[in-house]
Parts: sequence; C-alpha cells; structure tokens
Amino acid sequence: MKIDVTLRCLTAGRTPALMQLISGRVLVCALPTVHPVTRDRRMDFLALVDDDSVQHLEWQADYEDDFSMRMLCYWVDAACTYPGRRIQQTVIQVGGTRLLPDGFDRDGVSIRYRVIDARTVDRTPLLESPEIEDNILAILFGNDDLLAPVRLILSRIARLDERPRRDAIAQVLILANFRRVAAMVMKEIETMSLQLDIEEDSWLAELVRKGRDMGREEGMEKGLEKGMEKGLEKGLEKGRMEGEALALLRLTEKRFGPVPDALQAQIMAFDTATLEACIDRVLEADSLETLFASDTVH
Repeated sequence: MKIDVTLRCLTAGRTPALMQLISGRVLVCALPTVHPVTRDRRMDFLALVDDDSVQHLEWQADYEDDFSMRMLCYWVDAACTYPGRRIQQTVIQVGGTRLLPDGFDRDGVSIRYRVIDARTVDRTPLLESPEIEDNILAILFGNDDLLAPVRLILSRIARLDERPRRDAIAQVLILANFRRVAAMVMKEIETMSLQLDIEEDSWLAELVRKGRDMGREEGMEKGLEKGMEKGLEKGLEKGRMEGEALALLRLTEKRFGPVPDALQAQIMAFDTATLEACIDRVLEADSLETLFASDTVH
C-alpha cells in the first residue's frame, strides 16, 4: 500500500517527537529494519533510545488476523540481532473499527506489546516538533478537526526547498487521503499559493486534474475526493517508486552530503527492488560506494 511506504519513509527520518510520544524515551539513532533470515521480514522502524533499549515501531492500517504472530517473529528477529538489549514493541493503528490484540499467547509462548489507536492520541507534541516528518505524521493522530493542523503543517512545508517541499506535499496528500480530508488539503494548498510546480510531479498532476474535472461535474468537495482516489489508483506504482527514490535521495544527502547530478538521475531510474535494497542499507552504509555497491545497482 502507498501509505505503508509513506509511513516507513517518514519514520526513517528524524522523528524524535514520535519516539517520545510512544516510548517516553529519547531517540538515539535508527537501526536496520531488515535482517538476514531465511524468510524476509521487514519491520517498519527500529531505534536505539537513551535507556539502551531497542524500540520497535509497527504501523498498521486495520485489523489483521494472525497479526500477533507477526509481532512475535519481529521480536525474535530483534532479540537475536541485539542480544542483551530489552526489546520494546509498539503498534500504532491508524484505521479500522476493531483494535488489534496486544500480545501473543500460544503453546507456552507469550509476549506483550503496546497497541495505540492513533485517533485517540493528542497530536500536539508532533505539531510542536521542529522536524517536518513529525509534523506530517500528526495528520494521522487525534480525532478532531484537522483544518488548523493542516494549515500549520503546510506553512512549514512552504519554507522548505523545492524538492523536499514536493516530497512533503505528496506525503501530506497520501495521509490526508487516508483520513478522507484530501479535498480540504488541496483547497488549502491552492489558497496558500504554495510554490509547488505540480506539473513536475506526474502523479500529483493527475490527482489535481482528475479532482478538478470531477469537481466541475459533482461539486468540488465530493469531486476532488473522488479524483484523489482515482488519481492515486492510477499513479500508485509510479508514484510509489518516485516517492521511494526521493526518500532515498534525501536520506543519502543527510548521511553523505550533496549527491552528484549523475547519481541523482541514476537513483530516480532505479527499479523497485534496487530502491528498497538501498533504503535498507542507507542508515548503516559508511560511504556512497558501500551504499550503491555494484551488486546492488543495476
């Protein structure tokens, strides 16, 4: 799902307010989320915090059968990778009407983890954070009116440079569509006259075009919402790959500084498997050469 990729990319940045919110601890550093096991299991986020424990965060959109079994497997993977450290697991559920179980109990094996319904949590700490990733994630928290928070988030996004601004706007729209407030967000983007060349981003351009066309036919609010849904469906694969490529570029720049133009073009042309492999390596690679090893880039 596109929202899964977006949440992973957002969490992979610096989200100290989110970590404080779910664990009460200070984020020290992010940790690799894919481990070399016979079955590929990718966690959403792992972090070392200031009491030397490992915090495992898992995002979940809805209720899922056997979810607790997956959390048990994640706990075993993390415990084996970081022996001697306490593993604290937290699930943030962002949708659905049925809450996930908060543990696994079977055949004498038992683990417990926290399940947080994001809609019941005050979003204020995320909005007060200096990190834009925390700010954007605030859209998924709380159950009150989102107009004022969206205006605050967009005002901060407007101060970003062009590429991170486009990336942040795309993430806001994906989360807003999940919360069914995409039409309101699009209106605010246009009202604020954000410096965003939508035509430079193919799937964003498709969202806006379809929304406006349907808005003329059915009324802007209903039409724009439907346009967002159809645009997301059509642009899902391309938009997901572009979003992952932009996220990889941003993380690479944070680790190693400016990325050469030729390498930027190469990253934007990566296929899905290469993008995911490089994203998994970016936080532990010690150089650009290690990150973009010849056996990974093709």
